[in-house]
Amino acid sequence: MKRILTIIFVFIVCDSVLGQRWAYVLNGNAETLSRINLQTGEVVNHIVNTGPVPNQVSYYDNMLYVVNSGSASLQAISPAYNMTVAEIRLPINSNPLNVAFENGFAFISGFLSNSVYKVDLSLNRVVDTFAVGQSPAGLIVVDDVLYVCNTGFNPVNFTYGQGSISVIDIDDGQELARVNVGINPQAAVEGPDGLINVICTGNYSTVTGSVHFIEPSSQAPVDTIFIGGEPFWPVLNNVGRCYISAGGWSGQGKVFCYDALTRQVLRDSSNPIYVGAGAMGLAIDSMGILYCAAQQGNSVSKFNNQGQLLSSFSVGGGPVSITIIDQSNFIDNGLVVNPAAIKLGFPYPNPFNSQIVIPIKGRFDINSHQEIEIIDVGGRLVKSIAVSGGHEEAVSVICDGSDDEGHEVSTGVYFAKLTGTKSTARFVLIR
Repeated sequence: MKRILTIIFVFIVCDSVLGQRWAYVLNGNAETLSRINLQTGEVVNHIVNTGPVPNQVSYYDNMLYVVNSGSASLQAISPAYNMTVAEIRLPINSNPLNVAFENGFAFISGFLSNSVYKVDLSLNRVVDTFAVGQSPAGLIVVDDVLYVCNTGFNPVNFTYGQGSISVIDIDDGQELARVNVGINPQAAVEGPDGLINVICTGNYSTVTGSVHFIEPSSQAPVDTIFIGGEPFWPVLNNVGRCYISAGGWSGQGKVFCYDALTRQVLRDSSNPIYVGAGAMGLAIDSMGILYCAAQQGNSVSKFNNQGQLLSSFSVGGGPVSITIIDQSNFIDNGLVVNPAAIKLGFPYPNPFNSQIVIPIKGRFDINSHQEIEIIDVGGRLVKSIAVSGGHEEAVSVICDGSDDEGHEVSTGVYFAKLTGTKSTARFVLIR
């Protein structure tokens, strides 16, 4: 009986802890984690010790993972008990920086080895090594394809060469393409229209920041915007705005912002969102509230999508990264959806003349009644298309180029937005 009661207690504790909304902050100088209760604002500093020179904290499959550059390891931490449960060794002197996850595997960039290490999280060991470009940093996985930011940093003379993106098949490690981008690409994010948004920081002196857009199907660059400053870490909100931490090492820290659909710069060096000094890590919760780790300010700034500072939390020394555990579902116009569970696929044919198919990937609740909103470039709602819930895999809707009143709309660029999610798709109508 004692054993049974213990097991029941363990599950109750786990469910209670993971049912809350937390932010975990990686303190680079202190080499610890801080935890912020996002509901109460309570901060517990130094709740877990990390390895030497920690660089990134992430949350995946009910586990926290810290990339330790100094010890070349991936540290697995239980957020239910705030204790280390595994330390996965990586090659010595590889200087691992960042991590991405997919299908039970972690993919970790080796900055000094020009490699990405594939870690089987069920075995807690490296199972493959992928050769990539010079000095890789940030990386993301989209549809089983890995996009690796090769910064082009030369550790001998401390200069930056050509930045590039290695496009890798995550199963066999084959490099499918290498796409040249700007100077010092540090991170990437999938845009609401499916494009890969690459954040290039510049060389910290004569070349300032830019954002490059890559079309996944052709693996080709399609656009660039010049945002200036030293942009670093991006996050997207549910309406397609991308916020980027951008340093600010004297005085206040800075966060930039652009519209990932229209590619219009909204906030740059001339009108940044001001946060704590040394803006580094950035995260967003299910309600669209943003949190920025301020490395010099030893704090986390909380602000809304308009850039209004809501509060600040004192954390450990030198916070560089932040991740959020948020079991809440995003609420949009009364609809409750798991935003990570479903997304729009690429519309086809695109451009179109009479009809276009808009795929929906993933499953949503059988009781939900989603809508695909068709929006023109001016932000006006053209048409709403109802989508019933309960689909196990993929489903699609057809748009016939008319508005809600049945009138044909004119030639132009339009966007399909799935309500309650961040997912948006871009398409072109030609009459």
